[in-house]
Amino acid sequence: MNTRKPMLAAAACLFLSTQPSPADTIILKNGESVRGNVIREDAESYTVEIKVGTIRDEKVFPKADVSRIEKEKADDKAFREIEGLSPAPELLGKEGYEARMKKIEGFIKDYPDSAKAAAAAEMLEALAAEYAIVAAGGIKFGEEMVTVEAYEANAYEYDVKIAERRIKDDVARRDLLGALRKFTEFGERYGEPPSYQGIATLMLQVLQAYRNSLQENLASLESRTEKRQAGLAVMANEDRAKTERALKEQMEKVQANYQEEKSSGQKWVTPDSFHKESMDEALRQVVAETARLEGRPAAVALEMPHALAYRTAWAALADASDEEKKKILDDAKQNRLSEYYLEKLRVRADLPQN
Repeated sequence: MNTRKPMLAAAACLFLSTQPSPADTIILKNGESVRGNVIREDAESYTVEIKVGTIRDEKVFPKADVSRIEKEKADDKAFREIEGLSPAPELLGKEGYEARMKKIEGFIKDYPDSAKAAAAAEMLEALAAEYAIVAAGGIKFGEEMVTVEAYEANAYEYDVKIAERRIKDDVARRDLLGALRKFTEFGERYGEPPSYQGIATLMLQVLQAYRNSLQENLASLESRTEKRQAGLAVMANEDRAKTERALKEQMEKVQANYQEEKSSGQKWVTPDSFHKESMDEALRQVVAETARLEGRPAAVALEMPHALAYRTAWAALADASDEEKKKILDDAKQNRLSEYYLEKLRVRADLPQN
């Protein structure tokens, strides 16, 4: 299905919500004050743009009612544009920290004598301390800075929590396809950790919502196609020809992408609301995954949970002999750690090649 317009709409909302607050304060003679941007002025009045949340409105104030207008200083305005950059959000990567630090450094360079310069310097110092940990391979998880050593020793546990968070974030954004793809990767990499049942239950709800959407689009495909054709029929010849060419090119890209995903074994193809074959395949995948989850046998209790098995093996490898390392790796395999984490342990063991 076409998700481009909702994505653009979401991006537009995000843009509006992250813009700086209004820069002017209009002081009225009755003692009231209004925050906004004076966007027009004539002999009789001021037109002020006022923002409330993501909503922008314009209001006209007669000059006779205005006592004065206080303009915001350039450095105050510039500081408002950076004040939300610290603290950094969790799981921010190295490049994200660098971009934030660069903006704050720019403010300090441009306004060294600003009353806000000290606050900016504190923000920069806090980000720099976190950046040093992230650049070395650590992460920020919640409010906690996790060093690379702590992360590597508990990689399975942290990775599971991060993966769960990202699945739930996709669901919250109604990115159902993204959530399903991440859930497939979750099972392949992490097996069935203690939290798996809760995630699986959530995914059954996602599958039902996704199925409903696909079925609605399939049921309306014929009428939507007819409506589109009717719209083309009333266009001028030249406009119709251009539009038909554009639609043809678009569907060729959709078909090519569908074939590529099928041939590569993509478990979750990208459906297009005007491409029946991709929607049929997506629906088939939904039915199959629903049946798999609903018929899934109860998880077999492991002798040692994966998170503990990984953590124990990682710690034990530190001072083990080669023979002990082989035993540790065999035990990790017996505990059914995925190949991804077994390979991490092999790298740490650094055994001689045969």
